[in-house]
Amino acid sequence: MHVAVAVIRGEDGRILIAKRPDDKHMGGLWEFPGGKVEPDEDFKTALNRELQEELDISVSQFEPLITIQHRYPEKTVLLDTWKVSGVQGTPKGNEGQEVQWVEPEQLTTLSFPPANGPIVNAVLLPRQYMVTGLFSSAAELIEKVSRQLENGLRLIQFRAPWLQEKPYLHLARELHHLCQPFNAKLLLKGNPELLQESWCDGIHLRSDQLSVPASEWKKYRREGQWLAASCHNEEQLLEAEAAEVDFVTLSPVRPTKSHPGRLSMGQERATELTRGSKLPVYWLGGLGRSDEQLAVESGAQGVAAIGAFWSIR
Repeated sequence: MHVAVAVIRGEDGRILIAKRPDDKHMGGLWEFPGGKVEPDEDFKTALNRELQEELDISVSQFEPLITIQHRYPEKTVLLDTWKVSGVQGTPKGNEGQEVQWVEPEQLTTLSFPPANGPIVNAVLLPRQYMVTGLFSSAAELIEKVSRQLENGLRLIQFRAPWLQEKPYLHLARELHHLCQPFNAKLLLKGNPELLQESWCDGIHLRSDQLSVPASEWKKYRREGQWLAASCHNEEQLLEAEAAEVDFVTLSPVRPTKSHPGRLSMGQERATELTRGSKLPVYWLGGLGRSDEQLAVESGAQGVAAIGAFWSIR
């Protein structure tokens, strides 16, 4: 079953949500409006029909956000989720449901059906994710991260596998303080215990850490921290879902200078794996800013990169 879902953004940046009536399945939970796409409809027609029926509004601008596939014994449900704007009309609950405009950051404080969790994460995540590259000094690291923060990057992974733990964590603290004024998030490499640190915004798991039980990460994790993972195949994507991470990187999509001998999966396979995942997916490997739209149109959250961001002056 094909279901079109709308994340409706107003001119002020707030998002419109509706509460399911108490007498319906999962009554009392908030949801993003939408409904079933009929066999003879495209998603835009279906969304506007559902929005008119439910909320007495229509929308004119559409941007793909995330597709989530759920397999049940009796059927498979595809949640085809879009960011929409250009709202025409004043929203009201035509079926008696409560409707409310909320700030994006408020979404994490409200109760949604479990299937909406990845949608909330996709709303809050940016389109670009920088992974730090080689640096010869702390000054060079600080300079390059500062430049990209000023360029608008808001999600960064601090990767420096050549460093010992003590100097790595010292630099991580400095980078965290650098990111704070920009409201940017810095993800680190490490074990679950690192999540206890007040300056840790989250951890990006290596693929070999996907076997660590989700309970271990939950034990130390605070509200607002991100948990991500590196994936290279379908098996690891499924492990990432079981580990209850918030998003993943999928690589290598294309050949890379950093791993010249590694076989890349190509756009077609990356699209297939991305659309089969229940998580927001960043494409990584041989990609740059100019590939963002391609990745998004293929179902990805956006692009992650080292060289495309790190080498820019």
